[in-house]
Amino acid sequence: MKRLILSLLAVCLSVGASAKIVLPKVLGSNMVLQQNSDVNLWGKADANAKVAITLSWDKAKIQTTADKEGRWAVKVATPKGSFEPQTITISDGEKVVLENVLIGDVWVTSGQSNMEMPVKGFGRQPVEHSYDYILSAAKDANRIRMFTVKKDRSYDKDLEDCAGGEWYCSSPESVAEMSATSYFFAAALKDAVDFPIGLITANWGGTRVESWMPLKALKEVVTPEQYEKKQTIHNIKPSELYCAMIAPIRNFTAKGFLWYQGCSNLSDNDHYDVMMARMVKQWREDWGDTENKMPFYYVMITPYSYGNSRAISYPRFVECQIRALKLIPNSGMAGSTDIGEEYCIHPAQKKEVGQRLAALAMAQTYGMKGFEPKAPLLESHSFADGKAKVKLSNCQMGLSPWYGEPVTGFEIAGADKIFHKAQASITAGNEVTVWSAEVKEPVAVRYSFRNFAPGNLTNLFGVPAVPFRTDNWNDVQ
Repeated sequence: MKRLILSLLAVCLSVGASAKIVLPKVLGSNMVLQQNSDVNLWGKADANAKVAITLSWDKAKIQTTADKEGRWAVKVATPKGSFEPQTITISDGEKVVLENVLIGDVWVTSGQSNMEMPVKGFGRQPVEHSYDYILSAAKDANRIRMFTVKKDRSYDKDLEDCAGGEWYCSSPESVAEMSATSYFFAAALKDAVDFPIGLITANWGGTRVESWMPLKALKEVVTPEQYEKKQTIHNIKPSELYCAMIAPIRNFTAKGFLWYQGCSNLSDNDHYDVMMARMVKQWREDWGDTENKMPFYYVMITPYSYGNSRAISYPRFVECQIRALKLIPNSGMAGSTDIGEEYCIHPAQKKEVGQRLAALAMAQTYGMKGFEPKAPLLESHSFADGKAKVKLSNCQMGLSPWYGEPVTGFEIAGADKIFHKAQASITAGNEVTVWSAEVKEPVAVRYSFRNFAPGNLTNLFGVPAVPFRTDNWNDVQ
């Protein structure tokens, strides 16, 4: 009996010494792989083990050998996107089968709580249209898939794998938990492109942009004094989320990125743009884009009191986000001037945000026409005869409201730098005339230039004009 027990123990130890193929959590059944690409597959096996990969869409068997630490990686060619489920078999003698894999486009989405906010909403903070989308989610099981990276932290040390996560097909239960902005983006995009959309989302509420970039990159764009301050200004330090939540997924081949973050960096309106631009460059390099070209679309943070509805910290930060458009190649910003809520930092209108991000992608990435996805921006201004005239871009078909209806959200000031509520009307296709009986000789005009002062100026597709000003009076509110 003693010999039998020892023999069984030896067999168990022998089996335990032979490692089964281990895949990173982001590679799994139900995933979406990037179409028309050489996508990365990687994992671990025994040291020097022979690893074979079989693809249902390709008769050829791919073989590789793990290194002395058991790591292996290959690139496999993917076909054009379709809704036909595929299978991937990976074997070192013992098979691991990934089932119900789709081929389409993959978008990586990230940010703080407004990107994290699920379709079902937060407690006492709803998401509009959530009920409709949750109840009808099953119809998109083969159109929208999402992987949510579990929250984790690592300071200045890249982790090989994320702490958790799983690919989910769309269903009422899964969609309720998915990032609303990301899901609404995919919901708007899927029918236009007619192939599956995969979403990998990594979010953490209340976090700063520094947490999502490595220390080396951060040091390149801030002063030594700023760098030291950023080590103590937040309970999550710089690099912690990049190392724990971005680094583990950066081998997963993707089409582009979505970003919804900024509220926690509100005071950094003098250098947020360069930090975000450097983060984007880093992410693109991580995903193999050495030319800094992968599409990157982000959301303008929404109006909110931010402690004082009449203050201008919010619109000054928006100016920083606008400057970033020139620093980040192939980027776009979704306007949100019209959907803020004065006393809730999580607006309920996530469908509009996702749709506007999708419109940017449809126009700039997929080459679709017939609409204008960009938010109107200040182009030029002039003063004459006691009135101001401002011209805007991204409104080739004109501005709304039209037919002489009043435009709200404008203020005007004279040389005394005291701003008064102004009257305004659209006097030409892309021109607004602004005036006030209290300002005889105006020298400055502002639109929605307070933390919460929503206006009604949009292009004819309903994309709202962003807050703007013609002055540089940072000390004037």
